[in-house]
Amino acid sequence: MELKPGYSVNLEVVRKASFGYFVSDGKTDVLLHQREAQEGIEIGQRVEVFLYHDHQGRLAATMEEPLLKIGEVAWLEAVEVKTGHGVFFNNGISRDLFLSMDELPYDRSQWPQPGDKLPLSLTWDKRGRLMGKLVKGEPVERHAKKAGAELMNQDVSGYVYHFLDEGALIITDEGFIAFLHNDEMDDVPRYGEHVNVRVHFVREDGRINVTMKPKRSEQQEEDAERIYRFLEERGGSMPYWDKTPPEDIELRFSISKAKFKRALGKLMKENKIEQRDGWTHIKK
Repeated sequence: MELKPGYSVNLEVVRKASFGYFVSDGKTDVLLHQREAQEGIEIGQRVEVFLYHDHQGRLAATMEEPLLKIGEVAWLEAVEVKTGHGVFFNNGISRDLFLSMDELPYDRSQWPQPGDKLPLSLTWDKRGRLMGKLVKGEPVERHAKKAGAELMNQDVSGYVYHFLDEGALIITDEGFIAFLHNDEMDDVPRYGEHVNVRVHFVREDGRINVTMKPKRSEQQEEDAERIYRFLEERGGSMPYWDKTPPEDIELRFSISKAKFKRALGKLMKENKIEQRDGWTHIKK
């Protein structure tokens, strides 16, 4: 078999050099650098090595165990972003794995950042160089767990690994597949970003629908506090009340009229505000 990067092979140690060893299949000699070799190996010994291209583009060997080999899928952590080129991921050896910008969205803000994780497999480019490839669908999802009804309204966390037209797919830390609809996002997450979400629906197939939005009661509390602070900043009065047009409310507070009215209702129930002649006032 031709020696190619991405494979683990059993080769013979054929000679020693000042900077390491050369291992061979009888046809091709490959450098096993001193820092990549275990102590005590000898000429004539057969060793298990992983093949990769070093920083000079030469085929090289390591006795370190990579996180990912050809034919496998693994979640790797991003370690460096090269703008205009792609992202490097830690593969457990001295040479990081490159994921080309061709595998990533056009919008650079959605690229993984250091610390983000994605499911990757190995492939080669046209020049035979080892590259990462994004993985989605069955290879990722076949080991997923099925969620039960007890997960409803629970907070979960996980990594965003794929985007659909309608939203994003997440694998939670527990192993559940979660769908985050575009309407349920506070911000568009990155590929590989670890996000905190809340379960708002458990599907019959064991998958879950999640949201970044707080529960209605929490949202109402937040909106009420924001409106009350706005009143205080204006000296206790504002020209907005429950009959104000929706577009004016959206422009000023960035919330729907329904949310605005619920927040006002909460403040009035707590006897903190009153409405007169199209204005809302803090109660003295």
